[in-house]
Amino acid sequence: MPEVNSNPNESSEKGFFGKLANGDFGLAKTYWLYGVLLGFVLNILSSAISSTVTLMIIVLALAAYSVPLYMGIWKAANKYKGQKIWSILAKIATVLGVIMVVSSLMTLVSIL
Repeated sequence: MPEVNSNPNESSEKGFFGKLANGDFGLAKTYWLYGVLLGFVLNILSSAISSTVTLMIIVLALAAYSVPLYMGIWKAANKYKGQKIWSILAKIATVLGVIMVVSSLMTLVSIL
């Protein structure tokens, strides 16, 4: 029988989303690459979509992705050893991002 790793914080055992949610990629990479850049690309793609059903699927997928993303940004900000202002700004952006996702989901529900 294979040995089960009892340490859930073991980085080698986590997949991408586990590492993302745990803030293992670092604050800058988590925020700028997986947050801002990916969000920018998704916004461009969603503006080109005319189908309401496809747009709703993208909003739901983005909301699902936002959970580990915002958890990761928050945790990476807690781990951050640089200037405190960057940690604080990342947490403010996280709160605003959560508000935006909840607002998008409420809009989606009102359409249905």
